Amino acid sequence: MRSCTVHTVNRSAPLARSPKSNLRRIDPMKTDLVVPERSPRFSVSAPVVPSSDTFDPSTDSLHSAMRPIIMLAQCFSMLPVCGVTKPDASYLRFTWRSLKILYSGVIFLGVFMLTVFNVLWMFTTGVNSSRMTTFAFYATTLVTAVLFVQLARQWPCLALTWEKLEREFTSRHRRVSRTTLATRFKIVTTVVMLLASVEHVFAILSTYSSAIECATSRGYTDIIGTYFQAQFPQVFSMISYSLWKGILMDIVNVLSTFSWNFVDLFLILISIALVDQFKQLNSRLNSIRGKHNFLVKAMPEWWWAEARNDYNHLATLTRKVDSQISSIVLLSFATNLYFICIQLLFSFNPKRGVVRTIYFCFSFGFLLARTTAVSLYAASVHDESLLPAPILYSISSSSYGNEVSRFLTQVTTDNISLTGMKFFSVTRSLVLTVAGTIVTYELVLVQFNSVQQVDQTNNTNVCEVR
Repeated sequence: MRSCTVHTVNRSAPLARSPKSNLRRIDPMKTDLVVPERSPRFSVSAPVVPSSDTFDPSTDSLHSAMRPIIMLAQCFSMLPVCGVTKPDASYLRFTWRSLKILYSGVIFLGVFMLTVFNVLWMFTTGVNSSRMTTFAFYATTLVTAVLFVQLARQWPCLALTWEKLEREFTSRHRRVSRTTLATRFKIVTTVVMLLASVEHVFAILSTYSSAIECATSRGYTDIIGTYFQAQFPQVFSMISYSLWKGILMDIVNVLSTFSWNFVDLFLILISIALVDQFKQLNSRLNSIRGKHNFLVKAMPEWWWAEARNDYNHLATLTRKVDSQISSIVLLSFATNLYFICIQLLFSFNPKRGVVRTIYFCFSFGFLLARTTAVSLYAASVHDESLLPAPILYSISSSSYGNEVSRFLTQVTTDNISLTGMKFFSVTRSLVLTVAGTIVTYELVLVQFNSVQQVDQTNNTNVCEVR
């Protein structure tokens, strides 16, 4: 956070007001653009897009929209940022000396121990696709925890920069949707988390049905104990089982499941917020289209300079956001690609029981839907950044000036999109590329996994976890 000064709240001082003086000193997106002075003869002809109401950071900002999402994430040990409940982003801060960091550290230690147990289990019993998938799941949780702690360190500066841009845009742009950003965030979060909860319930029921079959075949009476030992064989094959250990492992597993789903949810929400900013600018540009959208009204040079300046601010904001979350984007696409391939591979194995069949179909469908949603929402940032081009192409020769030329050059040549650590840009064409990659890897996995296929209808293997 070297480029951004973030307010640190003094514990002995009352939190009466927001330190707006710090916000005024920050201009992380300053450009070298000098907007031409507005000529009086254009003051009447220039159309004025009705702006939104006075900007209120406690209700209209990204900070306010993300507040309940971050609070939910912190319940599951993610994004340990302080000051989330405050009215604006200037109160946000990150400190290593907080209970949130301690809580995150404890959960990280639990996931790390599960990962170590899984590695030792593979060394002692051998490696197959099922055990490798379990290892990949917990390893992904570890990496996710590290990446979100890194993001938490930069989040106060990022949120403050975003809020500054929102404040500037309020005076010139109108809100294009009647539904607030916070409401859309809550709807998307509710849908994703509800589906994730249903998937986890089916996973519990599937494992519990396996535990009942195992206990019946071996004459066990402790079905709960059989369930925990079937759920975490990597742990209880090396240490003695007890109920409190099983409950503790299950808590860590629930938190890991939320972490896996939250990665995709977070990327969807950030993409929605970025697209919303581009839509406000595009709405202003569309307001100068003539009849039937064939011609564009003649606008003064200062108007195009202002529009280009806004577009440049959005491009800078997108790059700033991408620099902080590109590693999360790469992790999301890599893990989703892996788990889709593995789920397809497991689909060739016969399923015992209706519950397991329902769980597999729902889990695979949810994974595909979540991956598609992340891809399309993230790609919409790139799509929205290209929409000014048709308007600029429609400008008449008499109105085509230096600012329009610079604006058009930036729109057509600047690649504004989210990336996976610059390895790839998230565009619509990437979805087809990923689909082709899945088919290629699936053919290879089927060949290598043919020797590991075991008939799951064999009752002697009813207690084995796959």
